[in-house]
Amino acid sequence: MKSLIRWGAMAGLVGGTLLGAIAPPNPALALSEEEILQKLSSVPVFAITDAEGSPLIASIANPERDGEMTEVAGVFMNPQDANRFVERLTQEQPEMAGEVQVTVISLAEIYQLEQSNRDQNTPLEFSYVPTRQDIESAVSVLLDRGREDELLQQNGEYVYPGVPLFMATAGPDQGYMTVEFNGEVVIPLFFDRGDLDNVIARFEEQQPDFASTVETDVVQLEGVLETLRNEENEMVGQLMFVPDSDSLEFVGNMMQEMQQQQQQQQQQQPQLQPGEGAPPLPESGQ
Repeated sequence: MKSLIRWGAMAGLVGGTLLGAIAPPNPALALSEEEILQKLSSVPVFAITDAEGSPLIASIANPERDGEMTEVAGVFMNPQDANRFVERLTQEQPEMAGEVQVTVISLAEIYQLEQSNRDQNTPLEFSYVPTRQDIESAVSVLLDRGREDELLQQNGEYVYPGVPLFMATAGPDQGYMTVEFNGEVVIPLFFDRGDLDNVIARFEEQQPDFASTVETDVVQLEGVLETLRNEENEMVGQLMFVPDSDSLEFVGNMMQEMQQQQQQQQQQQPQLQPGEGAPPLPESGQ
């Protein structure tokens, strides 16, 4: 429940105070495991699980391991994509109806499982599934910036290799755009470009002198996770992940449903009433 409350609070980030751009980072200590998990705990992701909560696993041939079979569990970044996958799965395999469900967990939990599997050399891998719209937005950003070498080509089309995160730069030195959130200066990384565009519009209203210098950039989630583990600079500590609006709305609705269920359960519980006609307690010594 604590994670749900934290996710709900993240919706207020886009209403924070826009501060402008910051210069390149100074050297600093790498983040601890606890600090990394705290950053990732604000991001809801969506897994397909069975009734016991175990992830649905597919076995695929891994070309990087000479075709060796690898167990893979999908992690959806958007609840609608996860729900559509379940619908398609149960249509193709009717016997799975009622046996699989969409389960919301935090990115921190996935990160912990990945680290544990890596340490124990477990073959289970997690495959992050971004939305098609986010992939198209990332491709558009990189093509506009002349960085097509960072893209893959599949069936004659450019494809972004991973889960894109969107951020903004501004100013003559193209420093990272920052936001004040809960008294701290953070560099927001948005899972949805539309959410970033809304913040940029507010930034340009508040600081029109920088409006012409604002640019959208894209970085890879998988690369950022690797940076959190290994990089030693001040900027890493300021990074904040901002889930997309659909995910926050999904979690918010789920929180309301949980609260309603708890209220109904409390109302259905029998109320203790004072007894009538109970015999008096015996006096001491009787």
